[in-house]
Amino acid sequence: MPSGEHESPIALARLDPDLVTWLLTNLFDVKVPDYHHARAQPTDVRVLVPRTYHADGMLLFCDAADKPVLAVVLEVQRGWDTRKRWTWKLYVAQLEAELTVNAALVVYCPDAAIARRYRGMFEFEGLSLPLRPFIFTPRDVPLVIDVDLARANPALAVFSVICHGTAADVDAVFPALAEALRALGPKRAISYYDIVLAGLPQAPRARWEAYMSTTVGSEFRSELLREVDAHGEARGEARGEARGEARAVLAVLDTRGVSVPEVVRERILGCTDLAQLDIWLRRAVTAGTAEDVVSG
Repeated sequence: MPSGEHESPIALARLDPDLVTWLLTNLFDVKVPDYHHARAQPTDVRVLVPRTYHADGMLLFCDAADKPVLAVVLEVQRGWDTRKRWTWKLYVAQLEAELTVNAALVVYCPDAAIARRYRGMFEFEGLSLPLRPFIFTPRDVPLVIDVDLARANPALAVFSVICHGTAADVDAVFPALAEALRALGPKRAISYYDIVLAGLPQAPRARWEAYMSTTVGSEFRSELLREVDAHGEARGEARGEARGEARAVLAVLDTRGVSVPEVVRERILGCTDLAQLDIWLRRAVTAGTAEDVVSG
């Protein structure tokens, strides 16, 4: 190939941008939006105003030599946000470019209608870089009633009971979940137990606690509840219950490794509104930051 020949499309495009329009239309069957004119854009990609974007979670799977084999971006999306079309791509592209490994985007949408909208958002990307997000809802998570499966994957058992918390048959998960906690042992199980309490609605949460009290006893009771009892605070009293709920919010965040700024900690501990604390407790299970828990 003669020297510089590979640069000819670039040079021609600078001279006549309509060449690019022809290529897209005739070679790739892309409908180019109507436009008035085109101008050259600097090819250096620079961030003029530094900014950090935060995914809800990221995992890096490695081989025995600690070499990355897969990266996963984890997102929890409760509401509709058109900006996710761009930021989700940024997360994936950054990981792949930095680590030279395939990255998958896994998105949990508690609301099935919201999930459908996000799936539709990425169905037809047009000119944009395609992204294939793996979007799922609580309906896609199985009801884990098999004891062996629960023992082998306690996190799935916990997530299962949370996803099916409003279902009429959620109690069917309790025996398998209890066995999963036994397999973990009391020390590790407490963290899982607190997440169950945070994720379940009030009625099934009460049934779960009653089940554990009658079948297992206090072995796996939350450290927070033990502390409340040790100080003689009746859980039925509003102040004691609010304090317990506030501590539960902080405990879930701590278990998940989410940093809590002092101003947010004080706000949580100072709240006496049980309904508000219950909302924060549910958010704490999946929130990416402590600020996300108390926002709104």
